[in-house]
Amino acid sequence: MQRHYALLSLLTAFIVASAVVSGFTLFNITGLPIQVNIVDTHTAVIHPITGIPLPAGIQAGDHLPLAAQPTPTRDVIGINFLSAYLAADLPLGHSYDFVIQRGDTQITVPVSAVKLSDATGIPVVQWISFLQILILTILSLLIIWRGRDRAAAGMALWTIGNVVGGAFVFPLDGLAGVALLAAVNFGYLLARVGFFIMAAAIARPILSPRLRKLYLVIFILVLGAGALLFSLGGPILYSLTGWAGGLLPSSGLLWSASYLIPIMLLFTAYQKAAPARRLRLRWMLWSSAIWLAGIVVSNTPVLSLQFSVAFTDITQLLGVMGFLYAVLRHRVVDVSVLLDRTLVYGAVTALVVGILAAVNGLVQHAALGTSASLLLQVAVPLSLGIVLTRVRAYTDRIVERLFFRTKYLEEKALRSFARHCGHILHIQSLLDSAVSEIQRHTRSPAVALYEQSDDGYTCVRQTQTQMFPGQVHTDDAAMVATRAEQKAVDLSDFNSTLGADGCVFPMTVLGVVRGVLVCANRPGEHFASDEQELINQVASNVGAAWRILRARDNEAFVRTMASGQLDIETAKAQAQSLQTAWVGA
Repeated sequence: MQRHYALLSLLTAFIVASAVVSGFTLFNITGLPIQVNIVDTHTAVIHPITGIPLPAGIQAGDHLPLAAQPTPTRDVIGINFLSAYLAADLPLGHSYDFVIQRGDTQITVPVSAVKLSDATGIPVVQWISFLQILILTILSLLIIWRGRDRAAAGMALWTIGNVVGGAFVFPLDGLAGVALLAAVNFGYLLARVGFFIMAAAIARPILSPRLRKLYLVIFILVLGAGALLFSLGGPILYSLTGWAGGLLPSSGLLWSASYLIPIMLLFTAYQKAAPARRLRLRWMLWSSAIWLAGIVVSNTPVLSLQFSVAFTDITQLLGVMGFLYAVLRHRVVDVSVLLDRTLVYGAVTALVVGILAAVNGLVQHAALGTSASLLLQVAVPLSLGIVLTRVRAYTDRIVERLFFRTKYLEEKALRSFARHCGHILHIQSLLDSAVSEIQRHTRSPAVALYEQSDDGYTCVRQTQTQMFPGQVHTDDAAMVATRAEQKAVDLSDFNSTLGADGCVFPMTVLGVVRGVLVCANRPGEHFASDEQELINQVASNVGAAWRILRARDNEAFVRTMASGQLDIETAKAQAQSLQTAWVGA
């Protein structure tokens, strides 16, 4: 996929700026010191916020006649509603007149904006929200720079929409504040579109076009209705007309349902998917369900502010972490970056070195002081280094067991085969073993071996799926690239008769490509760079063993001919047999 690096750089700057502004806004929140819950299209009820005293003249349970509120107060109620509690930023100390209905009389009470960070439990929730923003930012940057397909593009739009949706909320009130928040909520609309694009791309090879179109139509209808009635239209309609139907919790459920449609699409794909795909889709489904739970609570403000904010932020953080794990570990979305041992062990090493430096500095300043002898000042860091080296070895073993045990065992088996294949004594056994072992330990759906000849590349062994053609032209684009690079090439980068979903590995002997090994990609995955290097080594060893066995058979034939033990007809038949023996049954 061609990348426009100037555009990606600008998009990266925009995402980082949005995340910074969002984080700054998150820790500097000002808003109403009351929670306004919409009961019906005409009435709202005031609830207190734990840790923030009620304004003078306001009582818990007071009713607000929504249509009777002054226009500035309507705007503030719309901002308070749109902001999902803690994203708005009203001018600190600015006062708004609230009309309170008590019995048959109405009274007007001024309410001033306060710092919402003083609410009980909110600082903890702010740090949870900040961590969520950080993970979303990392995930979005990872995908836009290293994503490969439409599913990755959809997830990039989803992450960017959520990062931007929490940013650029400045201390504005009135209709300008409502309009700004509605514009910011457009980011959340784009996030929903991106989420559906991702789900549809994942389901594309599994579900029929007719079923996917049905889901698309339903999604467009639900998303449009939710946006017009709730997210974009509801607060503006209330601000202009006094009608609060778009602020009802039922309207919030409609807006939340726009996430439910792509989740149902993923669930339908999961039911019909092959076992190899199900594990990856399962992570995506669980993460989506947890994320949706937080969205529902956020869009239906009927619970207390603290509980709603805490539940929303915790569930969304768990959902984002699940998405990140699914992308990196199970590669649900086609991203060319993999959580590998080099990255993890490098992080562990950096952590150990950092701990060593911190503990050494602490000991030197707190325990040793300036009067300690030079020997003692050298001995203490050395002792700490020895201890932490043991700690690092222990953590490496834990990392290996938790994350990479299966991969470690598979790589160990492949390296063992690469060492042993040179001692196989029959070509047929060598080719059969090579295809079988490589497929088993790479979990590739299809593996094929091709021999180079004057007529092109002929398939001499292939797994039972018969995924690849029997003959490939000498100047096929993927074959030309393999000969030129003499390393693994990804079929998705070329227009090849081998297809677009796999990787070609050269069988290089004495600097010359004698054949190729072709492995189909695992469902939804591409081979990581460390896997490609290992399979390259195996392919080269198999190629060398293959050439040696053919040379041995040719040498034996020449000796037999030289000894005069073969007549002309028998010699012809045996030569023909040697020429075609490697093709196999």
